[in-house]
Amino acid sequence: MQIVIIGAGPRGLSLCERLIAHGKQQQKSASIILIDPDLPGAVWRTTQNQDLLINSVTNQVTLFTDDSLTSGGPVVNGPTLYEWADSIGKSFAQQHAPWLLAFFDNIDPNGHCPRAVYGLYQQWFYQQLVGSCPTIQLTYVAAKVHTVTKETDGYLVQTKDQMWIADKVILATGHGAARLSLEEAELDAFAQQNHLFYSPPANAADVDFSKAAPGTPLILRGLGLAFFDYVTLLTQGRGGIFSETEGRCHYQPSGEEPLIIAGSHRGVSYHPRGRNQKGPTQQRLPHFLTDQRLAAWINEKQVSADIVLYYLAKEVELVYYQQYLKEKQHRSPADIASFTTAFIHQHGQTSVLHDFGIPSAAIWDWAFFEQPFSRKTAAESVQSFLLNYLKWDLQEAELGNLTGPVSSALEVLKDLREPLRVVLRHQLLSPQDLKASFWQSFVPLNSFLSIGPPLQRTRELIALMEAGIVTLLGPDMIVETTDVFLTYAKGFPQHTYQASQMMEARIPTTAIEATANPLLTSLLAQKLIHPAILHLPNGADFHTGAVAIDPLTNQCLDLQEHPQEGLYCFGIPTEGIHWLTAATAQPGTDAWNLRQADQMAAHIYGHGKRK
Repeated sequence: MQIVIIGAGPRGLSLCERLIAHGKQQQKSASIILIDPDLPGAVWRTTQNQDLLINSVTNQVTLFTDDSLTSGGPVVNGPTLYEWADSIGKSFAQQHAPWLLAFFDNIDPNGHCPRAVYGLYQQWFYQQLVGSCPTIQLTYVAAKVHTVTKETDGYLVQTKDQMWIADKVILATGHGAARLSLEEAELDAFAQQNHLFYSPPANAADVDFSKAAPGTPLILRGLGLAFFDYVTLLTQGRGGIFSETEGRCHYQPSGEEPLIIAGSHRGVSYHPRGRNQKGPTQQRLPHFLTDQRLAAWINEKQVSADIVLYYLAKEVELVYYQQYLKEKQHRSPADIASFTTAFIHQHGQTSVLHDFGIPSAAIWDWAFFEQPFSRKTAAESVQSFLLNYLKWDLQEAELGNLTGPVSSALEVLKDLREPLRVVLRHQLLSPQDLKASFWQSFVPLNSFLSIGPPLQRTRELIALMEAGIVTLLGPDMIVETTDVFLTYAKGFPQHTYQASQMMEARIPTTAIEATANPLLTSLLAQKLIHPAILHLPNGADFHTGAVAIDPLTNQCLDLQEHPQEGLYCFGIPTEGIHWLTAATAQPGTDAWNLRQADQMAAHIYGHGKRK
């Protein structure tokens, strides 16, 4: 069997490993061709700026399966990113990437390493796969796939210089270029006509920051994860220095920084990740979204999104109150156990809080967590409110994700992703709930609350604001054009800022309809793949952004919505059917993406079961 995997990032590599492991167990023979210009993929290449960090701590990243795997495939143990870095990583770096050696002298299991180091771990992982099974031949080809066409005897895969007839083709293309939106195209054209600088959405590692002039205003749009990458490269990346004095971070400018004016719809940056206190396999267990409750919903074949999200909210609140009672009120374990029982029994009703003496000021306020500006007073300036909010956010994060009430609560959103995936997998939500409540409302809020940057990035942002390098606008950022770019927050139109340069501090959309990847564009034109569309009761269609696949096998669907034999899509292009497809695999947690790779490998070899 000839298998071609297009994309050599973590998902492509994980699928290689699972195919080899299954091949060894089932005594299969196959040739696997792994094709990508970079090994690993572009996001993790080892030559990128070392100031760009992964967002997960090193002891919570792995590419190996372990005994927690529930999909039935063979378990192949191996070191986590931290274990590898602490043992053989330095010697591997000495041979393959000596410019990364300094990192290995100060390894922190609870710290965030450069993305380039995670990329080196992936390169080492690939080398472990080559030759690990005598009946499976694994070959890496450094090239771009230009076309895949369906033939009578399989799929013809072509690069500039080579071609293969494949029995199975897997698209694991990851993040890629996208066509500009109408607004982005208009801003780009405006910039060209007026000799201004405009940079569309892109991975920060791919951006030419030399075009951003120092000492003059620069508008950044977006306050998510990419924002911190952009700010880092525009400040520390230009020679600025962060230092710590009496527990506070200070910034010494180099003089090469632009004056950054930044904003977004919500108006505040993502919550930082709480200081990690958890072991790599440590996760909170559900009290509301239990297996029994999920089984009942599956039996009924439907559930309201309001009910699912209500119970998820109660999971978050329960942990918050448990930690509040313990850390703030120093209540006994017996008191906390009594509170837990009552809170669960009464489905999180507010009356329980009063019964246990939790003051009104300490009650979890979802409106504040969704829209922090809801607490801004008329007397506060925007910058004063934002600095106070960010300092509060930082302080809560520093309390830790097992002991800090807020950080521990938000950590629940990471630990309890699986119940939501069960709901999605069994298609229990109505199309309208899927669109409005899940994808359009919950998903961006969850990103804001639970997939934020390393804690140090918020500390640095505060220092940059205090140094006058960064100004945040507030909610509902507006960008207009005069003779230059003009920006302000909708609620504070009196504070306007003009700039001759603007950058979209966001990665390109993953929506398949907007792809600028020539291969995916060709597959769309041939109708070998098509966009996944959710049909709503009012007759409207909702484009999810994903490639249409069978969610249980990841096979691409034809126009009649039937699985296409031999053609699969894995990872980020399926975002909109699957959820959080870019997440890294965490050891000891039955990691969803490794489980998916395991199920796909079984299906490719013909011994998988639909689950």
